[in-house]
Amino acid sequence: MRSRFLGPLFVAPAMALILLLLMMPAAYGFYYSLFRIRFLQMTEFIGFGNYQRLFSDPDLVPIVLRTLVFTASTVTLTLVVAMLLALWIDRQTGFLAFSAQIVVILPWVISAVVAALLFRWVFVSEIGIGRYLFSLVGVHFDPLSSATSAMILLIIVSAWRTVGYGLVLLLAGLKGIPTEYFEAARVDGASGVQIFRFITLPMLKTPLLIATVVLTLSYINNVETPLVTTAGGPGQATNILPLDLYSRAFAQYDFATAIPLAICMFVGNILLVLGYVRLVGWRA
Repeated sequence: MRSRFLGPLFVAPAMALILLLLMMPAAYGFYYSLFRIRFLQMTEFIGFGNYQRLFSDPDLVPIVLRTLVFTASTVTLTLVVAMLLALWIDRQTGFLAFSAQIVVILPWVISAVVAALLFRWVFVSEIGIGRYLFSLVGVHFDPLSSATSAMILLIIVSAWRTVGYGLVLLLAGLKGIPTEYFEAARVDGASGVQIFRFITLPMLKTPLLIATVVLTLSYINNVETPLVTTAGGPGQATNILPLDLYSRAFAQYDFATAIPLAICMFVGNILLVLGYVRLVGWRA
């Protein structure tokens, strides 16, 4: 009988925190969104009127599409770079391997605001050393001069900041692959590409899946990096969902659409997590 209740007893504090800090505010936010909001106060009940107003906003669809492009591009770039670095670092030893890991992981462990400010100071500011070095070779580098270059800049700075996370997971996965698999493949005459495709990549399925889901959730919900780096500009070129939510709530004080947008994003996060759990269960 004691062992029957021991497991639920251990997880009860964590579940209580999740209920108190996550589920209850979300439930109250949904209840709040069903009322007309005037001067941050609930007035009459209007049902899903705020949601109808949100979905009728002509800017919402472009923002969602922009967010999908940004998230997919950044996740892909992050995982590709992290995989290449993990494969290279896995072959190194001693001080070189240690130093390379520190350099790559450093942007991930520092504050997102600090990392974005450093990147903006180097490459975006008119007195930045990055723009100065480009000017020495005759290249006019102004990433905020067009919508495409601004989005590319946001993708690069986001991937640069989080590639360390992908590196940690993938490098740990590489270290866990038995060397006998590679030795047997080489004896059978397999090439490096074949070894990577049929041994390394399948053995890294779980780390790749975890990194993909966590990074996707991070990019969809992170407001600091786009706010500090581009502030949504030029125009609306880099205005993505988390930044739009921040702008509606704390710049325009339009809580009538900000709260429904937050609820929709919350539901989207839950669906992503459920999809991740289903994929892990399917793999098992």
